[in-house]
Amino acid sequence: MRFAYVYDLDASDINVQSGRPFSILSQIERRTGPVERVFPLEDRVKYVFAPRYAFNRLRGLRYRPDRETLLLRSLARQVSKRLKGSDADCVFCPGSHAVAELETKLPKIFCADATFQNVIGFYDSFSNLAPSYLAQGHRLERKALASCAAAIYPSDWAAQSAVRDYGADPRKVHVVPFGANVQAPDRATVADRIAARPTDRLVVLFSGREWERKGADIVLAACEMLQAGGIPVELHLVGIRQPPVALPPFATSHGLLNKRDPAQNRLMQDLLANAHVMFVPSRAENYGMTFCEAAAYGLPSLSTAVGGIPTIVRDGVNGWCLPLEAGPADYATVLAGMWADYPAYLDLAHASLAEYHARLNWDAFGDRLMEIAKSVA
Repeated sequence: MRFAYVYDLDASDINVQSGRPFSILSQIERRTGPVERVFPLEDRVKYVFAPRYAFNRLRGLRYRPDRETLLLRSLARQVSKRLKGSDADCVFCPGSHAVAELETKLPKIFCADATFQNVIGFYDSFSNLAPSYLAQGHRLERKALASCAAAIYPSDWAAQSAVRDYGADPRKVHVVPFGANVQAPDRATVADRIAARPTDRLVVLFSGREWERKGADIVLAACEMLQAGGIPVELHLVGIRQPPVALPPFATSHGLLNKRDPAQNRLMQDLLANAHVMFVPSRAENYGMTFCEAAAYGLPSLSTAVGGIPTIVRDGVNGWCLPLEAGPADYATVLAGMWADYPAYLDLAHASLAEYHARLNWDAFGDRLMEIAKSVA
C-alpha cells in the first residue's frame, strides 16, 4: 500500500508540531516503505489578507487567514499538481487544512487533535474571534469531514465533537491515541526504576510551558499543603522559562529543556524515571503528550477532566482526572492518599507502564492507522 503524505509544513522536521507529523510519517514508512511526499506547500496568498487582519485588529477581534477558502484552494491546487501520475492508494494528512478543498478520486484520511468547535473559547488565542473567521472555520471543518474517507482523532472529546457539531458519519470517525515523543526505555529497565524510586519523600514532576494554563499555581499550592501536612515533597518544574513567583526550597525549576541536547535530554529522562507522579492540572488541553511520556516511564498522572486528557489518563488506572473546579486542597488529598498506600502506588505505576505499551505509543497508532487505511483504500 502506498500513501501520498500531504502537509502544508515540513513533516520530516521533528520540531514541527511537537514532532507529531514526523512520528506518523516514520510509522507509515516503516510499514509501507517511502511515501509520496507532498510537503511542504507554499503559502502563496497570505499577504492578500493583511487588510482583513488589520481591520479586525482595529475592532479588537482575532483573525487568522489560515482557514480562508482562497488559501485552502491554493494548497489544494498545489497538491493536485504534485499528485498527477501518482500511484498512491490514499492521501493522508496530519491536519485538515491542506486536503479540505482537495478534489481527488483517492480516499482522503486526515488526523487532528481537535475540531474547530472544540477550541473556540477553550484557548485564549481562540477567544473573541471575528465572525468571518468563525464562519470560515466551521465551513472548513464540515468540508474536511464530509469529503474524507476517514477522520482520526486522539480523544473521545474531539471525535464526539466531529459527530455532534459537524454531523460527521460516526462510521468514519476513529479514536486513535497519539504516542509519546520520547525514546522509552525497555519495560524491564522502567520496572527497575519504579522499584528504585525514593520512599522518604514524594517526588512530583510538572511539565509545561504556560504557568497559568497548565495549572502550575495549583501544583505549587498543593505541594505546599502536603509539605505543611508532614509529607516531604520534592517538586521539579520543567518548561517554565521564568516562574512568575518565588519558589519554595522544595521546588526546582529546570527551565525549558531541549530534548535534542544530549545532556538536557538525559536530565528529562532522569526526572521522568525518578518522579512518583506527573502533576499537570491543565485548564485547557486538546490532548496532552506529556501524559503519554509519563506513562512510558511508569509514571502515573494527576490532571484535569478537560479536553482530550481523560482519553489518556484513565481514572484509577494510570492516574486521576479531577473536575476543572477542583482546587489545590483536592489535589493534595489525592496525592496524600496515594502516598499513604505505597504498595497500591506501585501497582498504579506498573499499570501506567502497561497503558503506554498497550495504546499510548506510536507503534499502536501506526498499526491502527494501517487498518483504517486498508479499510478505505
